[in-house]
Amino acid sequence: MGKVRKRIWWIAIPALLAVLLFQAYWLWQTYQSQQEAFMATTTEAFHNVYDNAIIITAKIKSGGKLAEKKYSVQATIDVNKSSAEDTLLAGPKAFIVYDSTEERQKTFIPENIHLDTSIANTNMSFDTMSPLAHFVSTVFSSFTDVTPDIDTLHKYYRRELDRKHIPLSFKILIGKEIDTTISRPTVMIYPGINNPKKMMGVQFGGLNTYLLKKMGSAIILSIFIAFLIIGCIWTLWRIILQQEKLENMKREFISHVTHELKTPVSILKATNEALLTFRGIEDPDKTARYLRHSKAELDKLQDLIDKIMQVTREEQEQQPLSVTPADLKTLVNDAVIRFSHLPGVNIRQQYDIQEGHFQTDITAFNTILTNLLDNAVKYNDKSRTEILVSVKELTGHYSFTVKDNGNGIEKQHFPFLFDKFYRVVQGDRHDIKGYGLGLSHVKALLHQLYGSISVSSIPGNGTTFIFQLPKYEKDQAATG
Repeated sequence: MGKVRKRIWWIAIPALLAVLLFQAYWLWQTYQSQQEAFMATTTEAFHNVYDNAIIITAKIKSGGKLAEKKYSVQATIDVNKSSAEDTLLAGPKAFIVYDSTEERQKTFIPENIHLDTSIANTNMSFDTMSPLAHFVSTVFSSFTDVTPDIDTLHKYYRRELDRKHIPLSFKILIGKEIDTTISRPTVMIYPGINNPKKMMGVQFGGLNTYLLKKMGSAIILSIFIAFLIIGCIWTLWRIILQQEKLENMKREFISHVTHELKTPVSILKATNEALLTFRGIEDPDKTARYLRHSKAELDKLQDLIDKIMQVTREEQEQQPLSVTPADLKTLVNDAVIRFSHLPGVNIRQQYDIQEGHFQTDITAFNTILTNLLDNAVKYNDKSRTEILVSVKELTGHYSFTVKDNGNGIEKQHFPFLFDKFYRVVQGDRHDIKGYGLGLSHVKALLHQLYGSISVSSIPGNGTTFIFQLPKYEKDQAATG
């Protein structure tokens, strides 16, 4: 089993690591996809807000009236006109000529203007929507000093983000402010051609937390898969340990059986040799004594064979039971008599019943009670063994209690008491004979009789077994 355990670990650990690495890679790729989608969404929204804001700002500076339903930008581009200070520069020049009739002292966008991601919602006279808006915005940003108000941009960008269900806080930066920040802004736009002073950025706060929340279902799924695999490996490991323990118990069982087989065979061989070789058969007293020894050893050998046959039957099909009417007190008394004559053993009987008849398999019942009484006598170091067998009649069933003042059982053994070959080790004592089959056989018989069994114990102060059986055969059928 040691080699098997090593092989399991050599297979399980690499498999677990491979799955965990794959999950980590998958989560990283998901995070990257979420980040790219966020960048695309927020950049597009900022572009749209900026384009609309720059056009409205240009309209305000050109002297247009905001109360009109339709507005037109009275601006033309003259590539032939040149200024005095630009005479030394070769090539055509581009200038914006405003057709305005009055100067505006304030250049920010008034509160009653509602920006949106389309030109139509700004009530301007462009019919080609965002492509034309972006072109006009680029022209104004490249060749004029028109700049939208930061606070207004912040206000309408906040509105746009709320529409897209992005609750993150942000800060809008422009020109040199971007160079002084510690980290690069999340969103960057370049509205002016070759004009770094008008470069704009948006720095978001709590972006990583936001993206991780968006990935919540993927993270939970990955954690679930990881724990599921770990749980499977742990369960497999527990099964291997249980199988190893079972193998050890089987080896111990075979060792006990071998020892028990050798003892009666040796005694029978010795008595037979004494009778035949040393003229023991001529002495009636000696012959009778040797025959009694032989009979006792043959009974032990028969009992051992019966126990081995029990294991065989339980591993194969269960033998059908013969349920017949029986007298309860008689059944209990027959089992008690087998142990009452033992030295230092006192067995008391107590009954709380009205009717003493019920339907059961007599042989199975006797086996159940005998095994419990045998354990009560066997696992007792007291000078006087006290056992109480009580029967109580309840609705639909009888409750049988076998209580002793023996050594008791530690709670750590309770889950395994009814397993095959399991034996409770009594310290350094190895003189208690047994094969670990009694209680497992008891549980199997009770299952066939539609009964149940429970145990309670205080180490050093005895053990109590309580098993229940239905009163009548019809109750058994209904329970099954």
